[in-house]
Amino acid sequence: MFGYVRPFRGEMLVKEYEAYKAVYCGLCDALGKHYGRFSRFALSYDCTFYAILAMQIRSARLCAEKKCCTCNPLKKCTYLCPAEGDGSAAECYRKAAALCVIMTVYKLRDNMEDEGLLKRIDARFLHGLTKGAMKKASRDFPEMAEAVRKMTEDQRAAETAETVSVDRCAAPTAELLETLFTDLSTDGGERRVLGQLGYFLGRWVYLMDASDDLAKDVEQGRFNPFAERLGLAKYRGQALPEDVRKAAEAECNAVLNGTLARMGSAVSLLPGGQFTGILENILKLGLPEIQREILFLHVKEKRNGRSV
Repeated sequence: MFGYVRPFRGEMLVKEYEAYKAVYCGLCDALGKHYGRFSRFALSYDCTFYAILAMQIRSARLCAEKKCCTCNPLKKCTYLCPAEGDGSAAECYRKAAALCVIMTVYKLRDNMEDEGLLKRIDARFLHGLTKGAMKKASRDFPEMAEAVRKMTEDQRAAETAETVSVDRCAAPTAELLETLFTDLSTDGGERRVLGQLGYFLGRWVYLMDASDDLAKDVEQGRFNPFAERLGLAKYRGQALPEDVRKAAEAECNAVLNGTLARMGSAVSLLPGGQFTGILENILKLGLPEIQREILFLHVKEKRNGRSV
């Protein structure tokens, strides 16, 4: 995934933020335990959300433990660990860890084909480090690996079709998360709610990534579904004029808001539990804040020292 599904820290209770960090550290620990220490670089906010959602749905029992950081032995971290005898919590962590590995490997393969020379070299190097972890994760969860493989194939087909559609391009990621989220429950009602949540969250993630990369993709002459939709092909190879960029970002924001609105009904129907506050913070506040930071505040570009 892409790192957009994260909480709005300024609106979280302290205990919620501490619990979120403890799951993040727990997932890091699970990555190293199941798929090797090099797999830890695949750790992401998106898969942390998946782990939290899975443990909420399965009413996993957890306990807090203070342990040395797996990456920095001089630092103490709090981990939310599976309670003794609770196999569901351990399974949630392992499944989220496998998703981290599988998604990262497919992203690296994509970068090896589409990015510049230096990024292709980096991607090839990291891909070599994760080949063993990918094989193991695919053996552990073959249905997940197949779903991600299908998503990447459908994505490439949509992006190279004769007629490009934003909806068609966003569908593979939406359908992947719909499948992954639906599989978290055996209850019919919950599965429908989770499927709707997954579909529109996946759609939002793809569209957010496309919106985030729009100006850079146009300047570098790369594919972007919004560039096709908004008629920006004539600017390929050059920086977008400021007024054109603002209009394009406003259009992207409107499309993203429409997707968030469709997601809202599913969010309100999610079953309650120990992580309700964290999940609602991410879905109701975190996602809109990411939109604002990227499309209007240009936080990433300012952080990287690029002019806006």
